[in-house]
Amino acid sequence: MGESRGGLTFVFTDIEGSTRLVTELASSYGLALRIHRQMLKNAFDDFGGRQIGSEGDGLFCYFPSPGQAVEASVAAQQKIEHYDWPEDLRLRVRMGIHHGPVRMSGGEYVGLTVHEVSRICSAAHGGQILCSAAVARALGDATDDVRLLDLGAFSLRGIPEARTLYQVCASGLEDTFPPPRDAVRDGGTRVTIWRREPPRRGTAIPESLPIVSPDDVEVEIAAASSGISGSFRVVVRRRGVVEEEYDGLTVGGVADAATVVNAHSTLIRIETTD
Repeated sequence: MGESRGGLTFVFTDIEGSTRLVTELASSYGLALRIHRQMLKNAFDDFGGRQIGSEGDGLFCYFPSPGQAVEASVAAQQKIEHYDWPEDLRLRVRMGIHHGPVRMSGGEYVGLTVHEVSRICSAAHGGQILCSAAVARALGDATDDVRLLDLGAFSLRGIPEARTLYQVCASGLEDTFPPPRDAVRDGGTRVTIWRREPPRRGTAIPESLPIVSPDDVEVEIAAASSGISGSFRVVVRRRGVVEEEYDGLTVGGVADAATVVNAHSTLIRIETTD
């Protein structure tokens, strides 16, 4: 096995909600999948990208440089976002970009870098491009059309240390997303609550909760990292540092949020009317 000196830049893509789309589109899904792959291939080819694998509806590619990978990903997202999809479809693709050392084994790239780019992609939402600190450092001040938004450090599943994630922002792309999926903010604890009943129509994220907390604690209510519309998370910061997160609070609104948070939190309490 030989190591690639200086490392390579990889892009991993995945269609958001592909299982649901297969059910909804039936035989039309195959056409949508082929159109999306051709748009990705064209955009990646334009910037020197090379496809080295595919899994389900995802693609795995490498590029000569982080800058080319970022520009290619932006171009691909712009094409997908503004394509006139059939049957009122809005196909959404999540993308992850990472640069690092790899090895060749049996004709395939292997190493932590490959696993990291997969996890970074998994943390993204449909329509979002996330990249690592290694890509951000190589990109510098980015370009006139691209900027990087520092989202903070997150623990990614299976990765030994927290990684800082950056959102790639560009004209024509959505720039407001919930917190990263399948990730826990560094230094924090997240409790995920499973739904136990069908979603209620018109369920909205609460603007506030009756919370009692010390003066040095701040509480934020935000959209859940993933899940059904109306699900939300409670983020607890002490002196600016995230120490607790309760993600996916949906079932019974304030009552169920109080049950979960009050059972686990050492910093806050949600008051109830009992």
